[in-house]
Amino acid sequence: MQATSVFATIANNGIRVKPTILAGLVDESGKFSAVNDSQSVKVLSEDTAKNLRKMMESVVSPSGTAPSAAISGYRVAGKTGTAERYNPICKCYSGYTASFIGFAPADQPRYVVSVTIQDPKGMHWGGVLAGPVFKKVMSFVLQNERIKPTPVSQTHFSLTEAALKSALKTSKKDPFKSGA
Repeated sequence: MQATSVFATIANNGIRVKPTILAGLVDESGKFSAVNDSQSVKVLSEDTAKNLRKMMESVVSPSGTAPSAAISGYRVAGKTGTAERYNPICKCYSGYTASFIGFAPADQPRYVVSVTIQDPKGMHWGGVLAGPVFKKVMSFVLQNERIKPTPVSQTHFSLTEAALKSALKTSKKDPFKSGA
């Protein structure tokens, strides 16, 4: 829930809205009343949130780590996650957690979807396992809510290992040294 809240904050131009489980209540007569206990706090500048969205759109691009999360006709932004699981019985790491959290449309976000797969067998990368699940869920939401398609964005950052190594070789400054 916390990680999903972070992504919602990025999607919401840096404004964090306290997550709630209930949207509202319905009384005996069928009247809906929204739960209004959410507090909004600006925690990121709008520019920072915008830059993060651009980077996260690259994740679902063909050169990203989760092209399987891309949805035709929509701009999607997200992030993969792969983590080793700690086993308290053996006091060692055994197994993995694979995840993908994303939002759409990336240019005017409406929905955030988080997919977490515990202890997958075989492959364990978030982009490979959780990306396609995200795509199915988010595609359903966008179609069900009648969200209009969005114009496609250009890839801003190439995330393949070869592209990153090439960028480092051609760069005159080492981005990992201070003062760069």
